[in-house]
Amino acid sequence: MDWMRKIDRGDVPIHIAKLRGTMRLIPGKHFHLYPELFLQLSGETVFEFPEEKFRVGGGSLCIVPRGIPHYERVRPWRGPFYNLVFMYGGQDVSCHLADEHPRGRPHGRIATNLHATMGTPLRSTLDEACHLYHLHNDARSLGLKGLLLAHFTLLLKSLEGWSEPQAPEPFKISQARLMIMRQLPNPDLSVAWLAKQLQCNVDYLSQLFRKTTGSPLLPYINKHRLLRAQDLLTNSSLNIAEISQAAGFRDPSYFTRFFHQQTGQTPRAYRSNG
Repeated sequence: MDWMRKIDRGDVPIHIAKLRGTMRLIPGKHFHLYPELFLQLSGETVFEFPEEKFRVGGGSLCIVPRGIPHYERVRPWRGPFYNLVFMYGGQDVSCHLADEHPRGRPHGRIATNLHATMGTPLRSTLDEACHLYHLHNDARSLGLKGLLLAHFTLLLKSLEGWSEPQAPEPFKISQARLMIMRQLPNPDLSVAWLAKQLQCNVDYLSQLFRKTTGSPLLPYINKHRLLRAQDLLTNSSLNIAEISQAAGFRDPSYFTRFFHQQTGQTPRAYRSNG
């Protein structure tokens, strides 16, 4: 893998956001519960965080740590904008190639969802890299290189034997999955909202999603809202109203009823028992 050779030679500029302000709800910014890895193929991405902003140019690597609110702006720079983004959740790896659309914003063009057998160690290597990056000692550069090489080695190993399905997932379904993961805090996220974004009929999208994934679309959205809420209850200090908002619920009371219906516990009890 060309990126691994370049990392080993020290030829890849590395950018990692500061580990400050995690799990904060900031208008115009979003955060994920797991780290994101960006490989900037060409063009430039400007990342804005609560306490800093930096530019990532072509041939560079960026990690956004879990829980860090951020916003991305993109532009052509010494070539058109393209980046490859890896997102990790559970045992799944979501990978998408993004270009610029509309102007100034990234848009996932080609998305693939992979089942990786080493999801936990993959996330752990990125978590460790995020912590090591901001230390100032002699072992920093060598340790960071080792963690990134280990990460890509694990990723390749976990995908051994994987092959493209005979019937590739329809583009609109890949886009729908990607939008759901990125838009979970958006209370407008719904089947109708997705259909509008994807410029297709609601019934068509619902039927295609169920045929492709085996899951109805609305329960799929609700499942991921619930998983996000459970993770935040376990791993953050956000209060119930803030978690409700972060999971895409406008009304904390409705969120509590929904959570109890799905788990048999109130959010407060779930946090206490966790």
